[in-house]
Amino acid sequence: MAASKSTVQRILDTAVELFAEKGFEHASVRDITQAAGVNLAAINYHFGSRDALIHAVAERYLTPLCRDMDRQLDDHEASATDLSLEDLLELMIRSMLKAVEQDTQGVCLFMRLVGQAYLSSDDALRSFLDRRYGSNFKRFLALMSAKVPMLSPSEFYWRCHFLVGAAVLPLARHGLLSGHEQALLGLQASETEVFHRLVAFLAAGFRSEADLVTHNPLSPSMLQAKAELDSTDATDAVNPPVVDPAGSDPKQ
Repeated sequence: MAASKSTVQRILDTAVELFAEKGFEHASVRDITQAAGVNLAAINYHFGSRDALIHAVAERYLTPLCRDMDRQLDDHEASATDLSLEDLLELMIRSMLKAVEQDTQGVCLFMRLVGQAYLSSDDALRSFLDRRYGSNFKRFLALMSAKVPMLSPSEFYWRCHFLVGAAVLPLARHGLLSGHEQALLGLQASETEVFHRLVAFLAAGFRSEADLVTHNPLSPSMLQAKAELDSTDATDAVNPPVVDPAGSDPKQ
């Protein structure tokens, strides 16, 4: 039994790293089993299928993350605590840090997986995540949305995706970016410091003026220039230039 558990863990650890590196679609069963040093049939034997292995990788992080997030929300609801936008973002970050503490690469590895999930065209994976964790995240997002009532549903939807994008790049490559920071500035922010800075940045983004893009994508000067251009185009359409049959320039 101990040997079997060791094999399962080895496969899972290897799959996490290869999915984070190559993506869910490009890391093959052969890639994973060779890197893990196990038989080619081991994935089907221990997990049932490659898809089931992908689900196990997702569950490794999202199950403890959502469980802890719900626990914290339950505690706040029981004590009737009013959470600010920053409080909610910090709450989610605490749950994520707790979920990834089992891995030496922790946050970086998890964020790389999130980035690969975004790039994936695997509808089956998205369906699984929605079925398994949709209710957890809908609860959290409903609380977030209540803090920014001026945002339309469409605006809030996109700002949530901006949130993910803003978090994935700097944290998936924290080691690389902190190395650049050290070379340029002589400083090196920890992941915890980056998270705190990210919370302030994201909260400000959610609170910024709503729906500017939806209703008025151009600045006043650009709108005026566009109106003048449209007016010129309309005049030319009604009064096209007269062409001299002889081929001379009508302006001359």
